[in-house]
Amino acid sequence: MRERRRDYELMFIVSSLRSSEEEITATINRVHQAIAAAGGEVTSTEQGAPWGRRKFAYPIREYAEGEASRRAFNEGYYVLCHLSLPTTGIPELERSLKLNDAVLRYLLTLLDGRNQPVPSVAAVVQSTGAVGTSEAALDEFVDEAEDLDEGEDDPIDDQET
Repeated sequence: MRERRRDYELMFIVSSLRSSEEEITATINRVHQAIAAAGGEVTSTEQGAPWGRRKFAYPIREYAEGEASRRAFNEGYYVLCHLSLPTTGIPELERSLKLNDAVLRYLLTLLDGRNQPVPSVAAVVQSTGAVGTSEAALDEFVDEAEDLDEGEDDPIDDQET
C-alpha cells in the first residue's frame, strides 16, 4: 500500500541560548535532517520578518542543556517551515523535535488541499498583527465580542422561548 503524503506547516522556537547565527543555522539544519529521516522533504523555510528573534508574551520555563534546574526563557528565535511528509513519519519527527534541546516549542499544522493552514492559534495571532503578544490578541478578540454583544441584535435572542 502506498503511503499518503500530506503538506504540513511546522513552526518551532529555537532557544535563546543558541544566540549566534551559526548555532541557529545548525539547529535549523538538524530539524531539516529529522524531517528527511522521517521520509519528508522541506519545501520552504522562513526565518525573516515577521519571524526571527521575538520576545515572548510570558516566560517559558524549560530545562536548559547542562543545567539541573529550570530556566525562564523570555525570548526565542521563530522559524516557519513548509514540508511534505508521509503520515507515518509524524511520530518520528515529533520525537526528534522533543529530544532536540535547542527547540523550546513546536507546532505542526496540517495544510488543507489548497495549501492553506487549518486555522490555528499561530494563524489567528499572526492575522491580528500581534505576533508574540498573545495577551494583546486576546484583548482584541474580547473587544470584538463585546462590540457584537452591544451593537448588533441577535435574532435568536429576540425570539421568546
